[in-house]
Amino acid sequence: MKSAIRLLSKLSIITLVTAFSVNSYASSSDENQGLNCDAKKQAIETKIEQAKKANNTNEVTGLEKALQEVNTNCTDETLEQKYKRLVVEKTKDVTDKTKELAEKTKEYAKDKVNAHQDTIDALKAKLNDAEKELADAKDKLADYYKQLTSK
Repeated sequence: MKSAIRLLSKLSIITLVTAFSVNSYASSSDENQGLNCDAKKQAIETKIEQAKKANNTNEVTGLEKALQEVNTNCTDETLEQKYKRLVVEKTKDVTDKTKELAEKTKEYAKDKVNAHQDTIDALKAKLNDAEKELADAKDKLADYYKQLTSK
């Protein structure tokens, strides 16, 4: 009984590691594979060949699943929508953080105490991070359009 539990435990761990590996690969694929479907497919196929040469069957299996997902679900239109949606989300985030900073600055100015400066600085840092994320999202959308026009 204990050996069966150990075996199930090991299988569960292997399954989780494989799932996280595929998920991690899929989430990092935009940055590593280009921004359009053709570039994604080509990058995955290249990695499959490398994994086959290295006799890494687990990686080949995960990559083949990723390639199947790209072949099934990836269209340039859905990618464009994704990049545009990301810009909209990041723009809203910047707007929200700007509003929050303005409100807190006004609220704390009434107190005329510098005790809240740490909070204001933290809000400024969060706004700065949100602005960087927005710039990155806009750059990604622009790069996507460049890749489409260079086809």
